[in-house]
This record gives sequence, C-alpha cells and structure tokens, in this order.
Amino acid sequence: MAGLEWVGSVSVRTSVAVLAALAAVTLVGCGLRWEGEPPAVPSPDAVTVARDSLAAAEAGIVEAAKREGADALAVGAAAAAETHLEVLGGVYVAYPFAPASPEGAATVSAASQPTLAAAIAAARRTAASVASTSVDPDLAFLARSIDLEWALRERWAAQVAAAEAAGARTEAPASASPTPPPRAAEGSREEPARDADPVRFPPADGSIAVAAGFAPDESTGLTQGTLTELTLREDEARFAYETLAAQEFGPRRDDALARARLHAERSEALAVFLDADPRTPLYQVRNANLLEPTSRRALERSLEADLATRYAALLDAVSPQDATWLFNAAFDAYARAMRTDGFSAVDLPTLPGLEVVVSAPTPAPASASLAPSPSAG
Repeated sequence: MAGLEWVGSVSVRTSVAVLAALAAVTLVGCGLRWEGEPPAVPSPDAVTVARDSLAAAEAGIVEAAKREGADALAVGAAAAAETHLEVLGGVYVAYPFAPASPEGAATVSAASQPTLAAAIAAARRTAASVASTSVDPDLAFLARSIDLEWALRERWAAQVAAAEAAGARTEAPASASPTPPPRAAEGSREEPARDADPVRFPPADGSIAVAAGFAPDESTGLTQGTLTELTLREDEARFAYETLAAQEFGPRRDDALARARLHAERSEALAVFLDADPRTPLYQVRNANLLEPTSRRALERSLEADLATRYAALLDAVSPQDATWLFNAAFDAYARAMRTDGFSAVDLPTLPGLEVVVSAPTPAPASASLAPSPSAG
C-alpha cells in the first residue's frame, strides 16, 4: 500500500512539473507581447468617416429594397444604390472575418426597419451633409450627384404613380416601366399636363429655397469659358423650341413656346456676366425629322438631357451659392426630359454629372470614375 502511495506521489509531482513547464512557456510567449506597447489602432480621418456614413446609408437602401421585394418607390433603387456603394468603396467592416451572430440572438423585426422611402430620405440627408461639410472635393461632388439622382428617382416614381392613378396604360413585360401620363394627340384640343413650367430641386430636408433661381449671381465662381458655353447651349435650346413650336398645335405649341421663353431668359441671365456676347440669331438644329412627332420628342429630350448633364457636371468643387442654382438648373432640365413621351426608367441618369464606366460583362459589379461627364466648357 505504501508503495502504491509512493508511486502516486511521484505521478502527482511529475504532473505538476509538466504543468509548470507549460505555464512557463506560455508566459514567456505572452511576455514577448507584453514587452512593448500594444500597436495603436489607426483611427479614420473625417473624410473616411463621412465616406463610410454615406456608404452605410446606401447599403440601407439595398437592404430596404430587398425587404420590400420590389422597388416600390424608385425604379432601379437597389441597382443604383449598389453602384453608389461600388464607387464609395463599400461599407467599412472592422472585423470582416468575425463569426456571425449565434443562433437565437435577438433580431430586429422587419416592421421596425426603415422602408425604402425612409432609407432613400436618410441617404439624401447624409449626402447633403457630406456635400456641405467634406473637405474632400471629390467626395463632396459624389455626394451632390447621389443627392440629385435620388431626387430625380423620387420625382419619376411620383410621376409613374400619378400615371397609374389616372389609369395610364403600363407596358406588359414585368421589367418595363410605366409610361408618364399620356399627352394629347397631335392636333388635339385636349389639354395635356403642363410641363413647361420650371421645377426647383427639392432638398431632402424640405427647405426649398424659393428665392434661388436657375442662373448665377455676381458671386459666381464659374469661368468666362464655362459661362459662354452655357449661354450658347441655352440659346440653342431657345431656338430649337421655337422651331419645334412651328410644327406643333394647340397646347403642345404653347408649351414649346413657353419653354423657348424660359431658355431665352436663362441665356440672357448668363450672358450678362460675359465680356462679349457669343449668341447668334440662328443655330443648326440637331439631327431630327421635324415632321415626325417621335423625332420631335427625342429632340426635346436630347436638348434638356444635355443641358442637365452640363449643369450637373459643374457641381464639382463649386461654392454653396453656385451649387444652389446649378442644382435647380440640372433638376429642371432632367424633369422636363422625364415629361417627354418615350422617356423610361432606363433613361434615368446614374450619378448625374459623373461618368459611370461599366466594365466588361463579368460577375463583378459596375464601377465608376469621378471624371465628370462632358463638361460645359
């Protein structure tokens, strides 16, 4: 019995010695890490924080669109938000390889999560804040473009909803977009919806600057070359609408003449800042068959879309004062283009003012550059 106890005592001592040795090795290993200060975790700068806040807001739109099962508010909202995310570089994840939440963890009910409309409104507020506070001009320009695009998609959704409420016909394929409310037939006396009136850009916070117009004031920072180009393009639109009016009847003719006066006023407002007036009485009307109604509508769309793109591109690195009227001018031109027959959801601009470069057909999402679209000057 005593021998058994002695053997047992040796076994215990041996076990203790082994454990002590393992502990020493462990402590030595830990000691190597304790000898110096722990590495500092890099903190993001203000630009990175702002970029990530905008990316998170766009990710919220993607999730809201998935929950609702369709783009109930803005056609193409999920795809647009994914493009914005790609340009922003995605949402920053501190620990991308961390395990997922354990089963049974508390989850947020779908009812308590934001709707697509609320997610877009939140993204627009974030974009406006980033645009007005960021010290990075590229990020500020991107934020302005995002804000403008969502405002346009909201207007298009409202226009489609109004058309559906009025009993307008929709295209049969599921992927097709409802058309705007039908216009009066050529030569008809039926009064169509008036779409010549100017439309101001609607900020996400609802604070529309009624006094803000569609042309610069004395504080403008735009160059003579840019102002000259805008003056000519507005005057060209004036001439084109006067030419179109000669082929129209009734309300359509009235709308064309009203739009011609509107562009003439904007051209004049721009020309006052020029050292020399570049305008001419006549311009070459773009390639269009003026006797064909469809061709005339296409001419209207191209005139307005080109002007809108020029104004949107100028939102890059401009003062808040210039940004206000440029937003108005770009939004109004896009809104007019949306009201022309034949406009569809696929014609909505993605990141207006920026050139979006889609890569070759691969599983990867589309990418975009911050290079502006064809600039005004």
